[in-house]
Amino acid sequence: MRALAELVMKGRKQAAFVAVIAALLPLLYWVSAAVIALVALRKGPQDGAGVLVWAVLPAGAWAYSGDPTPLAVMVGVFILAVALRQAANWSTVLMVALPVGALAGVGLGLALEGLLGQVIEATEKFLLQSASQSTESITLDKEHLKLLLLGGLASVHTAIMLLCLILARSWQSGLYNPGGFQKEFHQLRLPLKYTGVLIGVLALSSLLDLSFMRWLPLMLLPWIFAGFALVHGSLAKRDLGRSWLIVFYLSVVLMGPYVITLLVFAAVIDSLVDIRARIPAKN
Repeated sequence: MRALAELVMKGRKQAAFVAVIAALLPLLYWVSAAVIALVALRKGPQDGAGVLVWAVLPAGAWAYSGDPTPLAVMVGVFILAVALRQAANWSTVLMVALPVGALAGVGLGLALEGLLGQVIEATEKFLLQSASQSTESITLDKEHLKLLLLGGLASVHTAIMLLCLILARSWQSGLYNPGGFQKEFHQLRLPLKYTGVLIGVLALSSLLDLSFMRWLPLMLLPWIFAGFALVHGSLAKRDLGRSWLIVFYLSVVLMGPYVITLLVFAAVIDSLVDIRARIPAKN
């Protein structure tokens, strides 16, 4: 990956070439998005936009053929990269990711409306078949399921954007500021004002019934990423080594919803009391 980042940083032509090739290949659009973000972070929005324009050509072709994901991720990552370059603050980027992800979610919902309808019909058919083999009656709230699917689309695509930006930042750090990204990530913490805004928006959308289930997964993303940063930063401060991180990520894989819920609560508490500041360093 370092060799790829070095090639990208040789010039706009090389960066555009890598971005276009990666965008053309199935399931490698994330490499193209990370390349766009790296150029935007290092050389500025104008150079990043120049690479984005070329990468949009194959991404647009994928969108025309029925897969808008590469296009949505590339444009979203570029916006987040510009925000990170301007603010130099990951908590601000996480908050900027919310409206970006919401717009992407709306666009994807419109583009994939037919596919979502097929998924809902297949789910309904499966439940009816299960009900015929059971004495229990099963009902499907199609509107509720559609909101869940739309929320999943928005949150997953926004998470991919953030992961691509993280990859680009790690490339930049490896080339020009070794250890810089690790320090940034270990210090990532949502300020109390951002946590207050998130709680307020969630409470308001729940009270007013503003498609709460659709936007809940997206609204939790800043806390989830802050929770991961809290774990990484706390383990690093105690110098506990990679074995503890391996155990942590295994627990995420094996007990995903429970661990993610704990991360959200930990991130909220961290906004209030700054947990890492209260953890004594090993040395």
